[in-house]
Amino acid sequence: MARRSAEALVLATRNWGEADKMASLLTRECGRVEAAAFGCRRPKSALAAGMQMFSHLDVELTEGGRVWTVRQCSLKGRFRRLSEDLSAMAYGSFVAELALELFPEHEPAPDAFDRLLQIFYAFEERNPRLVALAAAYQLLALAGLSLHLASCVHCGAPFEEPMSVDIGEGGALCADCRTEDMPLFSAELKAFIEKLTALDWQAFLSPQKASDVRSPAPFSVRKQELLAAESLLLAYLRALFGKPLRSLAFIAQIGGA
Repeated sequence: MARRSAEALVLATRNWGEADKMASLLTRECGRVEAAAFGCRRPKSALAAGMQMFSHLDVELTEGGRVWTVRQCSLKGRFRRLSEDLSAMAYGSFVAELALELFPEHEPAPDAFDRLLQIFYAFEERNPRLVALAAAYQLLALAGLSLHLASCVHCGAPFEEPMSVDIGEGGALCADCRTEDMPLFSAELKAFIEKLTALDWQAFLSPQKASDVRSPAPFSVRKQELLAAESLLLAYLRALFGKPLRSLAFIAQIGGA
């Protein structure tokens, strides 16, 4: 069986057997990988430190059909806030679960990996709810599954109010194609979603203290637009996957969306 070296983010783990774990990884080189970490729950296991949720690792893997095996791992970093702050943990779990749903197994995913790594760093500094919302729209775009909002999905007419969004159709409908009972989709909400989708995570984060680097501009959010963008996203994800994501229950428990 072939051995593979990869850079990985741990997006989910579950106990397996008496001392083992199953880990869901997103790797730069191999895409999404389900891997068994044998013996990692033993106190002296060399895998114990790395096989934790939200760990950033270098791993040695052995291919094995659908389930691979973790042979070695070295910890490159861990995201303290994602591990210790309940709000960040809940919204981070939502982003991790979404990434696992969107990206296929065993297909290199360097763009998705790099974006997710930036997103995890953003959770360390910024509002978790806003980070998760922007992350979700960006991951959908990377997977080629964004809602089409630039023009009418039926006739191709450019965006011009009044417009609506039909989740089943996957995008916006113009005044001629929408029905009267459909809720309106405003230009302001469209612009906000586009702003989230295009968000530059490097500019969004605080720069290293240096005299030649400016502080990032504040990211202004109106509550009405935040709630509307969340509502649209969750309705779309439910239609896309045919079920709500499990992590939404965790968010509800902490009083989130």
